[in-house]
Amino acid sequence: MKKLLVTLVCISTLSAAFPAFAGPDWQLINQGRKAKQAQMMQGANKAPETGMDHQMGKKKDHQMDPKMHEKMDQMMKDCQDMMKK
Repeated sequence: MKKLLVTLVCISTLSAAFPAFAGPDWQLINQGRKAKQAQMMQGANKAPETGMDHQMGKKKDHQMDPKMHEKMDQMMKDCQDMMKK
């Protein structure tokens, strides 16, 4: 009787732990990656906000200031000139 009980306990323990031995669910992981990538693409396509955050100088994500974008060509030329020297 005791051996039967120990055997049943071992079988139930192994059956409960079996999913841990099975490894990661790659289908679920890839689905999550695709969802995250779609979310990032949506965030990148959004227009900059014109609310209080924008007025206070706070920028969401890592968007470049439009004034800085206009000066980018000159800055690149200056940098290349400095590298040549």
